[in-house]
Amino acid sequence: MLNTIVLIIPILFIVVFIEWYISYRHGRKTYSAGNFAMNVTIGAMDQVFSLVYFIALLFALQFSYAHFHLFTLGKQWYIWVAAYVAIDFLSYWYHRFSHRINILWAGHVTHHSSEHFNFSNGFRTSFFQGVNRILFWSLLPVFGFDPLMLLIILKVSGLYDFLLHTEYIPKLGFIEKILVTPSQHRVHHGRNDIYIDKNYGSTFVIWDKIFGTYQEETDKVEYGIKGPYADNNPYVAIGYYYGYLWRAMKMKQKFTEKITLLFLPPDRTPKLEIEKRSSVNQDEVPPRLKQYAYFTLVTVVPAMIAMLLCKDFLRTWEFILYAAIGISSVSASAFILNGNISNTFQKVELYRLWISMISILILYVKRIEWHILGVVVLLMITIAVFTVAQLRKELAGENEEETPPRLRIRH
Repeated sequence: MLNTIVLIIPILFIVVFIEWYISYRHGRKTYSAGNFAMNVTIGAMDQVFSLVYFIALLFALQFSYAHFHLFTLGKQWYIWVAAYVAIDFLSYWYHRFSHRINILWAGHVTHHSSEHFNFSNGFRTSFFQGVNRILFWSLLPVFGFDPLMLLIILKVSGLYDFLLHTEYIPKLGFIEKILVTPSQHRVHHGRNDIYIDKNYGSTFVIWDKIFGTYQEETDKVEYGIKGPYADNNPYVAIGYYYGYLWRAMKMKQKFTEKITLLFLPPDRTPKLEIEKRSSVNQDEVPPRLKQYAYFTLVTVVPAMIAMLLCKDFLRTWEFILYAAIGISSVSASAFILNGNISNTFQKVELYRLWISMISILILYVKRIEWHILGVVVLLMITIAVFTVAQLRKELAGENEEETPPRLRIRH
């Protein structure tokens, strides 16, 4: 059975590319290739791990409904409306707690650490955030809402959230009084002092106004998070604050103090001296290596979407292997396009590509199927592209060394 809900992802990419094109035509720096690669990589990891999260969420909702429901509600249209409002209310409080409780902020900070604000930010969600939400959503079946109904509404609400991440939609007049708009969500992503911990709402703005967290967009928004953080590594983006908390906990002597720290607000966490690792200058990254990164994104992202679409036709180990190859590939693109590469990167990357292809051939030497053949061919083409990029770089370096400088003759 095809996982048809995955077909939404290509539509979202079309929306992203339209916005990117508009940004390019207007000469605005709404997008950068490095930031886009970061968002796609983090989103790819989230999509793969969300399959496990989805099973856990479905189990939690069904268990809560079977053992703790106080009422039995039907599926009339007004029950659907009530369920959406209930999810939005709970989403507000989950979101607010995620900014005010350290252990929850560690899972949510990934979504805020980008210094760009565009539709691709909607992909940028840590899988830890999904896990953190399970306990919150498990409260809703207690009041009689059907688990399947809740899952559908959560998907719809998530799509609405995605569409809030843009600078191209201005304030919307009267609608601002009812719904959360891109203008209000821009405020939420701002690191300006006036915007910190404001506008937690997901769909309806009423919760922010009732509970005193509403802020209109007035000053120009500065995106990202405060502190020594460089957004050039997707794995650091996901684990950054967990590592920060771990170091802060080790400074505490008592066990109770260590546990308490996890539930304190981020602004009450001990300030630690952390070295900010910056990227190299983008001009120092060889152009051929950048082209390889673009090629990888263009080929691997559709391949991963196809993998998610056809996941029910794959064995568990096949899915894990393909997912590992796909995630490591887009991660390599993120490292390249953000200038976060070492002198040994190209050698390590070539080893990774060969190991990926050999692993597939060894595991499936007796059973070659269409999807296996497709992955092998894609890897072979990728290795060829990477090798050519490497050779051209070396040849260019040799020519620069061998060619004497030209003399300029002044007349």
